[in-house]
Amino acid sequence: MSWSRLLALVFCLAATSHAAARTDITATMEHGGVTRSWIVHLPPGFSPQQRHPLVLALHPSFSSGASFQASSGWDAVADLRGLVIAYPDGGNAAGSGSTFSWNSWEFDGQAPDDAGFLSAMIDRMHADFGTDPCRAYMTGFSNGAMMTSSFVGLHADKVAAIAPVSGGWITAYGGLESELDPAGPVPVWIWRGSNENFTTGIGAAARPRSQQDLEQRDFWVRHNDASLVATSSEQLNYGFTRTYVTTTFAGDAPVWFTEVQGTGHLYQPGAADLIWNRFFASIDSPSTACRCPGDLDGSGSVDAGDIGSMLLLFGQSGTGDLDASGTVDAGDVGALLLEFGPCPPAGA
Repeated sequence: MSWSRLLALVFCLAATSHAAARTDITATMEHGGVTRSWIVHLPPGFSPQQRHPLVLALHPSFSSGASFQASSGWDAVADLRGLVIAYPDGGNAAGSGSTFSWNSWEFDGQAPDDAGFLSAMIDRMHADFGTDPCRAYMTGFSNGAMMTSSFVGLHADKVAAIAPVSGGWITAYGGLESELDPAGPVPVWIWRGSNENFTTGIGAAARPRSQQDLEQRDFWVRHNDASLVATSSEQLNYGFTRTYVTTTFAGDAPVWFTEVQGTGHLYQPGAADLIWNRFFASIDSPSTACRCPGDLDGSGSVDAGDIGSMLLLFGQSGTGDLDASGTVDAGDVGALLLEFGPCPPAGA
């Protein structure tokens, strides 16, 4: 979708009803020979020039982007905070009707290549809607939570932080932790219900979800070289009062682990509100693309290779548009030359 078509659509929808509480667009793209689709929720006053934050919200198995949009609570947070939310459909048909699941533990590139699709979809969102590449985040529930963890293990440069809610861990499904090798630290907030002690997985690898949750917590603690800071308990009311027990770890990136007492397998009460306001909104992207946007080829420095990459992108929107003018042009070449040299380290 071109910028002009997008703006025309948004202005048309706005003119139809100034009082409209939501603007939703169904987007599609071809990936791996299959047409993939997702719902884009735009906040009131949306403008692609504002570089809105982007949140990808992944549904559980036997569900869809539309169902998760209706139940997750992210639209309300988006409208209040000026976020763009994307609700994609998984690549596997699951159950009867238009319901899907995610290929969250097999990463051989074969169909459905959900990790590859999500990476390409994020690029499309930035190009078509002007969302901020440095403020893209991902959350998901159940199978969608597992896809969230797997995705960042393969494409850590695409998101600034993740928040998987009640998701399994790949080792219970025959996968290996060594398959997840994020390029850099990853801020992670893991959620679970205290009553989630059922067993999931495949064959002999299957084990209780309570064990899987601790395994994924420990994986991210090790990866982020983090240490225990504190455990806190607070009562919060999101329709009813629950006790939220959170253990926090600090290191190269934070790891939070929250158990909501007395709840089972669900996208936890208040999760969308808390994840955005307490976690995502406070995270600066550690990715090289944000610290060093001129490093178009990911080499760790801005050099002649990036000039070549920019020339290939000339006249396009999205990647390479360093000055956010809407088009890769001479101004972006000038911005790239100002960055010439090694990229600053993470945290600089």
